[in-house]
Amino acid sequence: MRAIVKENTSLERDSKTNAILNNDSAGYKAALMRKKHYKKSAEEINELKNEVSELKDLVKTLIVKIDK
Repeated sequence: MRAIVKENTSLERDSKTNAILNNDSAGYKAALMRKKHYKKSAEEINELKNEVSELKDLVKTLIVKIDK
């Protein structure tokens, strides 16, 4: 059996384990979306860093070839 926690209807206390459980499915889905967005942004930033590094290497190579 579960009892609603005072002042927060999205939280319930499990009477067997005495654990507090969150039953807010919309909040959970929003948290998953934030996590997915953050991961995608981090991947895009890493990809851009790699591309900038490649461009720097190409510019350095061009400078060496021009100086010869």
